[in-house]
Amino acid sequence: MWAAKIAVIGFVAGHACLPNHWLHLGWLLLAGLPALAWTDWTPYLKHWQADVGARSVVCFLSWMLLRSCAQLPFMADRVPGEIMRGLVGTMLLVIFCVFLWQQAQNHEFLHALGWMTVLTGAFAALISLVLSYFVLPHHQAGERLMNLLVHGGLNPVCTGLIFGFGALWLAALMENPSKPVPERIAWAAIALLHFAAFLSGSRGAMLAMAGGHAVLLVARGWQRGRVVACVFLLTGLCYFTSAPLFARIAQWRSEPAAVTPASRGITHHFQKAVARGDNSRLDIYRAGWHAMDNRWMGTGQWGVSGNWQCELQSKTDISMMGHLHSAFFATLVHGGLIGVFLLLVALGCGIKRAWRLAVGGDATWLALLAFGCTGLLFDGESLTSLATAPRFEGLLFWLPLIVALARGSATARLSDS
Repeated sequence: MWAAKIAVIGFVAGHACLPNHWLHLGWLLLAGLPALAWTDWTPYLKHWQADVGARSVVCFLSWMLLRSCAQLPFMADRVPGEIMRGLVGTMLLVIFCVFLWQQAQNHEFLHALGWMTVLTGAFAALISLVLSYFVLPHHQAGERLMNLLVHGGLNPVCTGLIFGFGALWLAALMENPSKPVPERIAWAAIALLHFAAFLSGSRGAMLAMAGGHAVLLVARGWQRGRVVACVFLLTGLCYFTSAPLFARIAQWRSEPAAVTPASRGITHHFQKAVARGDNSRLDIYRAGWHAMDNRWMGTGQWGVSGNWQCELQSKTDISMMGHLHSAFFATLVHGGLIGVFLLLVALGCGIKRAWRLAVGGDATWLALLAFGCTGLLFDGESLTSLATAPRFEGLLFWLPLIVALARGSATARLSDS
């Protein structure tokens, strides 16, 4: 059990602090293999065979894997590296989901998992904010915040979604009377994570936080949910009105000759967000749709990026062409309408059980699932692998979904009996 707990906690908290994918995915693999070998899986297998939610997840992952393997004999280029990455990523996803389901009934484990994740994220946010805005050269106050602990500067979109997820999770944890840190520090961490997510400039993270907080407020009611909702609104207001302050900080840090350019670049956060438009996403979605020869079965996942990237060579930023930038749309392209249907069955079952938990007093997983689904509408590479470029699909989608499925299932059995 300890090996499984270490594997899950290290992997989930590692989204904010482990410096590269080798350490991040390697942590889950190295700690997970001994746990797989030492655990008696017979009772779990019997439970999963009888559970509709578990079967729906298995059907979705099996279809996406079989659809991708079925195309291998017909591929002109076997792209062995991409195939191996996909298979390893799917294997790691299965390991993660299995361990998470196994530990989902353990309240102490989920409590420790949440606090380890959010405190690690708050530490990463504080370090990145101080170093980027006040210490490091070639950075200026008010620029889009990146997590400096990962890759030496994680993509702002990934940074915003990971920090925003931690902020919402910590807001949900504040109702628990047991806290590993003083309450003032916990509230300071909530404000910091919210503000850091806004500083990333990621509109997807802002939309996901709005969706998650709206669900949390509705599930808890105004009396219980008003404080964290106000923290979200106030940090957003501070961000959109903070450009003059950041301009002064940039002026203080820069040389006299560079005062004017430094000040100009950070004066309008809202206008800069609007000016980015759709970041070529509509072109990417159009190209992905055109690449589907079979709407029901999709294209498969491996060695097919060239089918839609060739349409974008002249009109899309090269940095945006690595993947389809929507986990749900990628499921449609790769798995067709069958894949989307199986995904919606699993997601619908998860939402139903998360709502049952929320009615029982625990709205955490419903809010986090809302955050993840909203954030992955316009970003994410694949829901069938952990070895993706952004690598946050396991955190944003599978973590709340699996916990909701596992805990909601136990709740249903108790209420029926």
